[in-house]
Amino acid sequence: MRALLALGVLAALALSVTSAHADAIDIESRQLRSSASYKRRLAAALALSKSHDGRAVAALAQALRTDGEPQIRRVAALALPKALDATTPPRVRDVAIEALEKAAVKDKDAKVRELAARALTKVAALRPRQELAPGAPAVFVHVGQAADLSSKAPRDTMPKLTKVVRGVVQRKASDMSTTWPGSLPTEKQLNAAGSRAFIVAATISAVDIKRSGTKAEIACTVSVRVAPWNGTDGSEKWVAQKAASASGSGKAMTGSASVAIEGGIRDCVLAVGEELTQKQVVPFLKRIAGDS
Repeated sequence: MRALLALGVLAALALSVTSAHADAIDIESRQLRSSASYKRRLAAALALSKSHDGRAVAALAQALRTDGEPQIRRVAALALPKALDATTPPRVRDVAIEALEKAAVKDKDAKVRELAARALTKVAALRPRQELAPGAPAVFVHVGQAADLSSKAPRDTMPKLTKVVRGVVQRKASDMSTTWPGSLPTEKQLNAAGSRAFIVAATISAVDIKRSGTKAEIACTVSVRVAPWNGTDGSEKWVAQKAASASGSGKAMTGSASVAIEGGIRDCVLAVGEELTQKQVVPFLKRIAGDS
């Protein structure tokens, strides 16, 4: 009889602890939603960030959507990918991911947008597959159309240069993709698929032509820029250590006829663009993709 009584006391104690824990989540959730004190809401967000309970996830998602303090929204964006897991109720999970998607695009605070975008890549596996872009790559490289600042290159040089740059990326960075299923993605589509995106684009910076009798010397300078990319409705993100521009020059000898000079410009530009992309751009791209 004594043994049974002892077990009964232990069971009562365990129930008491569980109940207290549940009460703590409710209290902190309520404080995060309604406390007028910034410090109290921040303390509540930090406390809830340690829980996987669905109520904690829901409270953090609401704070990310509605709290007026950027620091609290940052804490919520950091906490959600840690709090979400396979045990999160689907309805709560969807609400939390929707909050992250909106914050990644629309939040007024740049840091909140950045943290929410990172969070989405971490929770992508929790989303039903039909919600993701079918066939979306983990790393997408948008090869932008080449430009000509010299105004001297033949018109067909820019699309050819774009094709050369894309081809080098495809060959030398096989773990990345230069194609996206369907049209180019928006920022929301990238976030929904958990894809990291970068832009690579070439520019003909200068072309110099020197004629001498029946011969001509063509000198060209090409630059290729690399940066994180936000999708068609976003922009390039020139973040320190994650964006760069490589530049290179070359020469070509041709005849002095106009057709020969055009061919020389084209050959010079394509050769420099290919070498730059292979030796400088792709290694840098692999590094920043690995760091993201």
